[in-house]
Amino acid sequence: MIPTATRALALRAALAAAALAAAGCHPRQPLPLTREGDWAVARDAATRRFVLYDGFDHRATATATHLSLPVREARARRLAEWLGWTEQELAARLAQERAEYAAGEEFLVSFYTAESRGQDLDAKPSIWRIALRVDGADVLASGVTAVDSTANLVQLFPFVGPFEVVYRITFPRPPSGEVIGKAFSVEIASGVGKILLDWSEPVAKPVDRPWQPVPPP
Repeated sequence: MIPTATRALALRAALAAAALAAAGCHPRQPLPLTREGDWAVARDAATRRFVLYDGFDHRATATATHLSLPVREARARRLAEWLGWTEQELAARLAQERAEYAAGEEFLVSFYTAESRGQDLDAKPSIWRIALRVDGADVLASGVTAVDSTANLVQLFPFVGPFEVVYRITFPRPPSGEVIGKAFSVEIASGVGKILLDWSEPVAKPVDRPWQPVPPP
């Protein structure tokens, strides 16, 4: 059952689109489009998804983007294009991104669970264990923070679904150093099941929108 508020939002969006069409207008999107340009290439290459099933029952979906330094810088430049930042504003954002990257590894994770009580990645304690696996060792998450799904965030990460919660998940830098360029994975595990987001192989194609039907394996 779709919540009443969600149905109302969908109805308002449909009415607005119809009004624009009737007036001979078209809604404007930011340029470059979210699936075009250097940002789209960097984001899609750094993004993985895992859909968790119990038989034919869909339990959870996680879609994660590894925020390496090149991905962070591409995101900052895309925001600068969309928002019309000055050179000084862009330079300040790039400095912030470099400082945050120097502190450790970070992932932006869009997370859905079929049962709402499983949606607690940022709880203390959470039912989920979150580990970065690289060079044969596990590094446990040092921070998990839910973030608002703003219009800018959804434009940047179009795979974020309307029924998902978005988290920033951070890890200390592994003893072997940066993970970029290595085979690594993030495991999110609980009694509900085990989600494995794997960066050991290049992604074959961009991640589609997660609310589209996904067949069980």
